[in-house]
Amino acid sequence: MAWVSKKTGQFTYFSLQVGEPVWHGKKVLDFGGNIGNLLRDPNSTIAPENYWCLDVDKEALERGRAFYPQSHWVFYNRYCFFFNPYGIPDLTLPVMDQSFDYIVAYSVFTNTTQTDMLQLVNQLEGLLAPGGTFAFTFIDPNHLSWPGRYHGNNFVWRLEREEELAVERGARLDLDVPELTSRARPADWFMLVNSGDLYIETETIRPYEPDAQRTCHAFYTEKYMKTLFPQAAILAPVNDEMQHCCVIRKS
Repeated sequence: MAWVSKKTGQFTYFSLQVGEPVWHGKKVLDFGGNIGNLLRDPNSTIAPENYWCLDVDKEALERGRAFYPQSHWVFYNRYCFFFNPYGIPDLTLPVMDQSFDYIVAYSVFTNTTQTDMLQLVNQLEGLLAPGGTFAFTFIDPNHLSWPGRYHGNNFVWRLEREEELAVERGARLDLDVPELTSRARPADWFMLVNSGDLYIETETIRPYEPDAQRTCHAFYTEKYMKTLFPQAAILAPVNDEMQHCCVIRKS
């Protein structure tokens, strides 16, 4: 069954981060774009015929194609925890006969390993047209996204959200939030897998059967992302979001 993103506002977010609201006439690759919510944002200025969506979820792509048949929908059969558990690990990007003025990835590398992020960012950079821009999001676990409205940092929010989602499924999840946040606090990066399994600065995780793969949330501090991508501008969240943005421009 397809995982359908209900998130809206992606175009608004990225247009603010790159400082350009008018993308008409620009070729755009939405990496991990699901059903094309970048286009569905009421503020979008992308011409549907100039939009490419590349995703590991074939059914989501077909739903997107039904909304925007004039756009381009490309299946990428790479392994991804939960989203494509039967995919091919380390599969290179499909051959694209197009370079892009904008490449965006919203909440993609927040759900992958660091190795996947580094591999894919390098490959995606190669698809930029001269003068093009690549922008992708990440989550700093220590950032306070909504001061005055929410008491905790981004990691505390995720842990409490996992507990809420369990209740919605009719289950019960009792996480030791203080203990988990204490363990994660000194780390440059870590992953929270299946709600409560915390892996600190390692990708060596226990094997999860495909049917047991539910969630994989990756967190990186802003300082650490600057070391991983020294060529990029690291920008604070906008549009009332919790996600930072990494912006790489091709001269």
